[in-house]
Amino acid sequence: MLLDFLSNHLLLAADDSQNFLVSLISSFALYGRVALGIGLVIFVHELGHFVAAKTFGVKCEKFYVGFDVPIRLGPIKFPRTLGKFRYGETEYGIGIVPLGGYVKMLGQDDDPRKQEEEAKRIQVENEGEEPEEQAAPKLDPRSFPAKPVWQRMIIISAGVVMNVITGVLFAALAYGYGVSYSPAIVGGVVPGGPAWQAGIEPGGKVVSVGTWSDPEMHFREMKMEILTDGLENPDKPIDVEIKYENGVRNFALITQPRPEMKDARMIGIAIPNVPTLAATPFSLQDSIASQTFTKQDAGASIIAFDGTPINEQAIVPGTPFFDYLYSNPNKTIGLTLRRADGSTQSVELPPQPSKSLGVRFAIGPIVAMVENGPAAKAGMQIGDIIQSYGDTTDPDAYGMATDLVGATQTVKVTVKRGDGDGAETVELAITPAASPQTMPPNQSIAGEIAINAVGFAYQPLPVISKWIGATEEPVNESADESADESADENTAALQSGDEIKEVKLVSPLTGSETLNDERFKLIMDQLKKGWEITPVSTLNALIETIQLLPEGTELEVIANRPANNKVIESTLVVSKDDRHQFDRGMVFTPTESIQQATSIGSALTLGIKEGYRRFNDVIRFLRMLPRGKIKLRHVGGPLEIVNIAKNEAEKGISPQLMFLTMLSMNLAILNFLPIPALDGGHMVFLIYELVAGKRANEQLEFRLTLAGVLALLLLMVVVFANDILRHL
Repeated sequence: MLLDFLSNHLLLAADDSQNFLVSLISSFALYGRVALGIGLVIFVHELGHFVAAKTFGVKCEKFYVGFDVPIRLGPIKFPRTLGKFRYGETEYGIGIVPLGGYVKMLGQDDDPRKQEEEAKRIQVENEGEEPEEQAAPKLDPRSFPAKPVWQRMIIISAGVVMNVITGVLFAALAYGYGVSYSPAIVGGVVPGGPAWQAGIEPGGKVVSVGTWSDPEMHFREMKMEILTDGLENPDKPIDVEIKYENGVRNFALITQPRPEMKDARMIGIAIPNVPTLAATPFSLQDSIASQTFTKQDAGASIIAFDGTPINEQAIVPGTPFFDYLYSNPNKTIGLTLRRADGSTQSVELPPQPSKSLGVRFAIGPIVAMVENGPAAKAGMQIGDIIQSYGDTTDPDAYGMATDLVGATQTVKVTVKRGDGDGAETVELAITPAASPQTMPPNQSIAGEIAINAVGFAYQPLPVISKWIGATEEPVNESADESADESADENTAALQSGDEIKEVKLVSPLTGSETLNDERFKLIMDQLKKGWEITPVSTLNALIETIQLLPEGTELEVIANRPANNKVIESTLVVSKDDRHQFDRGMVFTPTESIQQATSIGSALTLGIKEGYRRFNDVIRFLRMLPRGKIKLRHVGGPLEIVNIAKNEAEKGISPQLMFLTMLSMNLAILNFLPIPALDGGHMVFLIYELVAGKRANEQLEFRLTLAGVLALLLLMVVVFANDILRHL
């Protein structure tokens, strides 16, 4: 027995050591690819300078990727290089500071302190002439300053040209391998968002947005165009062209700010899911889906629902299915599956039971309507508050969504319009429209609930409208006004009309595997600290989070009682509700396509298009910078570049090549900015020399170069600090 024990533990130790070694090697390989990719971009830039200089006979003394500057920390002196060698007249090496690279040409040095020394070093004596007869000292013919201006301009700009060329080649090579992307297809419209208000329906393909047109547009490109255009012109509509199976439709949408990031804009178009269960995980733990599907159903495609086949050739095949799913939350749906092994299987998917805190929430005012939609045609107005609908005289926010989401018959709605003495009651008759509900009505970003069939969106309020599961509201004697002096006012039971401000988890999280899911870690952490209901942490999100908690979980609730402005603290328990959720716990596969070049010519065409796009992105970024449209958090430094490079390298060779295209275009443009010490600064001095016929004043050039170096060093400190703070 002892031998077995030792043998098993030695095997476990060996396995752990092997796993650690494999993980270590994988990490080294990954960061090696990252370093090689970034180093390659820097290398080709410097290679451009080097080849052009050699072509015109300029002596190149050093060729370095990275900077070989002396670094000392107290008594510790670091090596200047990671390796170097000399071949011919040039020293080649990798500098210890991986923030760029340089080619040291005879007579040219970016360090302003060495300019005078370098100028003297390239002077040669004029034999046979008296000093006083010399108009100007002769320069070494192989030095950079001795060359004609046009040659020096080519040498300086060669690095940028090489980056542009290789950037295009990186993209062309990526398309040769095949680029995986999410197509810009309208899978759904975010409830209450700009696209929803404009009446954009799922099932179309975005072919143009803002200034960018592409019949095979990537969702990423569409999103980037909207973000950039929203930063530049937040109050100006952005043009969107969408191709449907029955024709093309054009829209002009005002972008909407995201609640958590006001300068990040959106129009509210969501990537579609394929009606195919994910391979793993294909369902959420403890959901109806997890009870309905088996391991054999992993990766299965839904090919029919309640006898209706799915057209797999449609632009968005899943539109009818998702509309049916979210429009019938109370119905058991029959699904026909085609499993990964090719077999078919029929299953019955029951409704998803809901959980609650034993309270219902009040309906807030109407905040948005579909343009020329059912509600607008019926005369509803922004600010109206629904008092009743159909036979329901005491409506609540989430119950109304469940009742009206699949409406097909005319709905009688009573609303309160106006405030105070001027308030009036208005009766409306809303005739529903056949508008696909491919997203749950409560899955908005700003926290509203939007029902497509009736065309209106309203804000659910964190105000208790009534209690459920009891004939009367809970009573706490300390709530009695006469006992206020002797009882703790903060321990009164919650009542109808109380506004919930914060909810905090007080009981331990046990009994549910869902709670260990990394996808929910952030929201669970927020619930433990205290979930304060805000435009960012919305009531909708809180209600969805409660669905993940086991029944019996205790939550501390802090509320405000408007009648006397008291703060009330109470404890509510998660319990089973008699209502159903829109989401039944299925995890679907997102739509993804592969764009692959069919020939060298098509690869180059796609590479040029990608390069132009990335080039234009940088230009627009720089154009917004002096106008104050860009915030510090939009800027990434070396650490962020490495982080993004690592993430892209993990995805494969094509994403890494596309990242290198972006990096190449960034390096090309930023290096050509008219800042002394950069290539663009040198070009400004050369243009002056070409126009004026003489070199700029050396002292002025020295001061400007020194200022440029100091500005770059300051910028480097700022972006480094920004990178560090970003990841704290």
